[in-house]
Amino acid sequence: MSDAADALFGHQEQVLILAAEECPLDRFDELHKFTTSDEHIIRKLMAHGPVLLRGGRGSGKSAFLIEAYLRLRRALKGLVFPVYLSLRYLPLLRAEGSEYDRHFCKILSEKIEAELREQKVGATFVSTENISELHLNLQELASQMDMRIVLLLDDAAHIGREHPQSEFFDIFRTVSTSAVSCKASIYPGVTKFGIRFDVYNDASVIDINRDERKKDYVNCFLQVMGARYVELLSRVSKSRSIDQRLFALLFGRAVCGNMRAFIFTCNLLEEKRGVGYPEITDCFLGMASNYYWPLLEEVAPKLGMYEPLIPLTEEIGRFLFEICAERNTSYVLIHREIMQRFAKVFEILEYAGFIGKREASRAMKSGGRGAVFAVNLCNLLDATVGRRLTLDQSQTWLSTKDVAEVHSLNPRISGMQMPELTEGGDLRVLKLPVDLLAKSRAYPYGLTEDKITRLKDAGISTIGELAEAPDFKILSIEYIGRKNLKRIRDVQYQAIWM
Repeated sequence: MSDAADALFGHQEQVLILAAEECPLDRFDELHKFTTSDEHIIRKLMAHGPVLLRGGRGSGKSAFLIEAYLRLRRALKGLVFPVYLSLRYLPLLRAEGSEYDRHFCKILSEKIEAELREQKVGATFVSTENISELHLNLQELASQMDMRIVLLLDDAAHIGREHPQSEFFDIFRTVSTSAVSCKASIYPGVTKFGIRFDVYNDASVIDINRDERKKDYVNCFLQVMGARYVELLSRVSKSRSIDQRLFALLFGRAVCGNMRAFIFTCNLLEEKRGVGYPEITDCFLGMASNYYWPLLEEVAPKLGMYEPLIPLTEEIGRFLFEICAERNTSYVLIHREIMQRFAKVFEILEYAGFIGKREASRAMKSGGRGAVFAVNLCNLLDATVGRRLTLDQSQTWLSTKDVAEVHSLNPRISGMQMPELTEGGDLRVLKLPVDLLAKSRAYPYGLTEDKITRLKDAGISTIGELAEAPDFKILSIEYIGRKNLKRIRDVQYQAIWM
């Protein structure tokens, strides 16, 4: 493993709280900061009405839902009863039809009962495994409490398993009433909403898109640095080559506004002695080789029927960075015919943070219309001749309004073919050995060799078996306690879920 990779996986405490849903609630406010634009999203999640929150990996979906949950508990206690539920539950991933409904009702009922106890609400909720009964019981609970119920459902849909999505959105529509507000997070690749759910009429869709063109863009990353990287921020303020605002703009733009990737990049730089452009160059190149491309390796076995798209996704991704490097721009305009032909490929690229959509439709000089994407600067630098970042180069990428155009007749992309896709079967990741959960480029959370050996000795040899194993079985293993259990579950969740 390279020095850059070693640094990338340093600062274990910060790495282990990359995912908001795994952050202790007593530290959540300390580590998560929100801008003026973010406040608009949080207010939507707190207000009445169904909402779908859409964003890629590490964009902040869970953070927004948890922040709304905490604020509802604090600010509207006695008026609103909030319930936050992560749907990272293996039976939901495998089930369809009535079986999915049964599992969903079961875990939601258990969560509601737990919240009633924790929030000390004097009301009773009747558990059920039937959707119609769930709908009625929620109405009865709201009436008992004389409160509005807000259900904040995280990780609601998985790109690799599309069949249960229609069941989820049918439930979402059924339980959403004047007394019950449903909010759910989804990925850009989620498109199968079922026949009863009209995404434009049955919910408000909010896209999480930290756009560098917005006024409060820089403040968002400065606030995060002030919370997590005080010493690094101090070093930047003393630097002669870059100031705090330029640093926040450059690093935020380098990862297309993705907060989790921003944390990784700061971890890398914090290991360096200086904060000048040579060190920033090393960080960006380290992210390209040790974060972004390995991310496709990690995603592949959990894409289900879309796994064969990964080689094509990498080929198109490298093509986009090369064409932007040739034009010396950090934006690309892609003809809509290409977008339609390779729709799922671009959804995967956007999910993984290689690109971020900035405009849905713009006229092209060569004719036709297309979508505008920002490309991340880490991979762009890796594709640039010389692979060296300077002040002039960074300012060009940050200020340019030029775009590289990819027309439908481009000879390189027109020759690419979509592979055949076959539906059915379990996610391949569930059959992989637990040995793959060791600390690596793909799994920065990682498990130690000792813990993996203990799991295997206990008869847990695959990731699927680990996910199915109840907590008490893992806790019964010698030298595995509650803290180790959380670490094991965290890496298991990262392995299976998008």
